[in-house]
Amino acid sequence: MSDKTQQIQAVYSSSDVAITLKIQESTLRKYCLILEKNGYEFLKNENGHRAFFDADSIVLKKFIELKNGSDMTLEQAAKSVVAWKNGTDITKGDTEDSRYVARFNDLLEGFTSFKENQEKFNQELLKQLQQQQEYISNKLEERDQKLMLALKETMETKKQLAIASEEELKKKWWEFWK
Repeated sequence: MSDKTQQIQAVYSSSDVAITLKIQESTLRKYCLILEKNGYEFLKNENGHRAFFDADSIVLKKFIELKNGSDMTLEQAAKSVVAWKNGTDITKGDTEDSRYVARFNDLLEGFTSFKENQEKFNQELLKQLQQQQEYISNKLEERDQKLMLALKETMETKKQLAIASEEELKKKWWEFWK
C-alpha cells in the first residue's frame, strides 16, 4: 500500500480493534509487541500510540487464528504472519525453530539413554535389596533358634534346680550333714 492509500483509509484506535477482535486491549498490546519484534510495523503517533488500518486488523486476525488453531507458539505465529504479509518463505535456511528441534532431539536421546541406565540400576538395586532381606531373614531365623535353645536349656536347668531344692527340703534335719 502506498502512503496516500493509508491516509484515505479509516484509522482505528486500539480499543476499537480490541473490540473487533474480541480481545482485551492489554492482549492487543502484547500481540503488537510480538509482531513488531518479528518485523511488522504499525503506524504510531508522536506519543508512540498505535493506529490501526484494515490491513493491520487482518494481520492481527490471522495471527490470532494461527495462535488458536495450531500448536504454534506466539513467536512462531508472529513469524508466520509477518512472512505471509511480506510474501516470503520462512521454511528456507536454518531457522531458530529447527535449532530448537535439533536440541530437543539431542535432549530426548540423552534422556532415553539415562532412562535405560536408570532402569538397569534400579533392577540391580532391587536384586541386592532382595538378597539383603533374605540374608537378614536367615540370620533372624538362626538367632531365634539359638534363643529358643538357650531358653529351653535355662528352663531345664531351673527345673533341675527346683527338683534338687525340693529334695533337700524333704530330707530330715539330721540328714543335712550327710
